[in-house]
Amino acid sequence: MDVRAGEGGAGLVVFSDYVCPYCYLAERVLGRLRGEGVAIEYRALELRPAPVPLLNPRDEYLGRVWRETVYPLAAEWGVEIRQPPIQPRSRKAHEAARIAGSVGRFIEMHEAIFRAFFVEGRDIGRIDVLVEVGAGVGVDAGLLKVELDVDKYADAVAADAALAAELGVTGVPTFLAGAERLVGLQSYETLRGLIGGAPAGDR
Repeated sequence: MDVRAGEGGAGLVVFSDYVCPYCYLAERVLGRLRGEGVAIEYRALELRPAPVPLLNPRDEYLGRVWRETVYPLAAEWGVEIRQPPIQPRSRKAHEAARIAGSVGRFIEMHEAIFRAFFVEGRDIGRIDVLVEVGAGVGVDAGLLKVELDVDKYADAVAADAALAAELGVTGVPTFLAGAERLVGLQSYETLRGLIGGAPAGDR
């Protein structure tokens, strides 16, 4: 993927992570843009790759962030979300999304992984959970199990992280369109402006 794919309003590149609540909230806007024909290409960027310590889901600071920021935003945007009871690594979830993409089911898997974590509270760091999630959106369970077991897409996920470092992307969600970028949760209007203004039918 050319990370300048968004140049001229042609599309948007998004660096995101499946354990980031703001990335999940952003899907409401990104889904709307996809519905308008905007090409969106996702890049994986783990917030806490091994051996970075994982967050404690019972940490008071994390709970305060959810109470004061995540839940109010979710209510404003009409997004169902719950603070997960666990904080897993996300590399395998990114690999699973790539596997689903290889059979034309990326978006379905992408959305299902987010929902599994932020609505159902499931451990998306576990291969067996990801296999079940994938099967639920039409991805062959055997394919997922085998390719996750052998780390088939681990290098692709690592390449995304290397690209992020090269571009100076350190947080998620990060949105790139041509030479322009925005970091953090953005409104529909802001992202639409980043990629070239109003939908074609509104011009």
